[in-house]
Amino acid sequence: MALVTWWSDVRAWRTAHPLVGDVVLAAVIFALGLTGQPSPETGQPLPLTPALVVMLALACVALVVRRRAPISVWVTTLVLAALSVAVADGPAPAIVTVMVAVYTVATACRPRTALLVAAATPVVLISTYHLAGAEAAWLSDATYTLTAVSAMACAIGFAVRGQRQVLAAAEERALRAEESREEEAQRRVTEERLRIARELHDVVAHHISVINVQSGVARHLVHSDPDAADVALGHVRDASAVVLSEMATILGLLRTSDESPETQPAPGLAQADSLVDAVRRSGLTVSLRITGSPRALAPSADLAAYRLVQEALTNAAKHGLGSADVAIDYREDHVALDVANPVAPGAAVAESGHGLVGMRERVASVGGALVVGPRADGTFGVHAELPFGSADLASAYQRSLA
Repeated sequence: MALVTWWSDVRAWRTAHPLVGDVVLAAVIFALGLTGQPSPETGQPLPLTPALVVMLALACVALVVRRRAPISVWVTTLVLAALSVAVADGPAPAIVTVMVAVYTVATACRPRTALLVAAATPVVLISTYHLAGAEAAWLSDATYTLTAVSAMACAIGFAVRGQRQVLAAAEERALRAEESREEEAQRRVTEERLRIARELHDVVAHHISVINVQSGVARHLVHSDPDAADVALGHVRDASAVVLSEMATILGLLRTSDESPETQPAPGLAQADSLVDAVRRSGLTVSLRITGSPRALAPSADLAAYRLVQEALTNAAKHGLGSADVAIDYREDHVALDVANPVAPGAAVAESGHGLVGMRERVASVGGALVVGPRADGTFGVHAELPFGSADLASAYQRSLA
């Protein structure tokens, strides 16, 4: 186990410092080459001549840059090895550097190029043996040995190349997966941020509008009609209490602790009467008409419908002439909502804004349709059609309200 760990550390170090690793490899080959070449008769090392030492040193120096120029290094080491064979009249230490170069070509170049290099190496060296007049025993052994060693160096290079490609592909897949996870997390954060912003707008805008209108009424009547001013201030107090309560609920959901805050069920069309009553207390004259057979909507569609009516009435109180008509029609497969309020003739009517954008997003999220804009009868209308959604979800939601 310790040996495996040590080898892994060595490989990691070599990967991080390739040039230093090649220098160490060249130094080791040079040191081993100085031990001398074996004698054909006795097998004992023969002393090296200065020329062989110089050629071995030059071949080892070439190995230092083998990763940058594998073909050039192979040619250089092959020439030096052939010259060494000619000088020594037999095997020379520089041959080892050629095999390292063959391995490098197999790991860095195309397979066809590597195979040509592996085949050419023993041919050149064996031919040099013949030209140098080497011993017959050496020629017989050298033919098989050089061919086998060159083929083995090429095969090892192919194996290492394949392993590197597999590891690179795995790292690429892991990197893409990590990037995908980060993009997905960022997308979800953005969607959640927009959802929270939309919810805060829907909750706060309506009640702040009530507070704004009623505080203006109280200021206007504080001296002439204190009782009416007191009633208006009561509406301000009630609206601010509702804002604080709903803000506490929303912010409680954003807590990062493990505590589970107590929350109330999300509002829906079942609370349409209460919503209209609250708007009426703010001073807006509202008529509510419900037709068809009321049915439970899926939770998301029910919340979208409630917020849609709330936002439409808020806009009517801010930009209308003091009245609004709300119609809720339960049809066969969807519920139709229609809110209309009169506007001053020639008044500029905004058809965009955070509230209207929130309306469109909510309706689109539940697969509904929305039409917003001025009408021929001088009113500004909001008309939406929302599907009931999954029957199972709707039934479960209806049971939760019971």
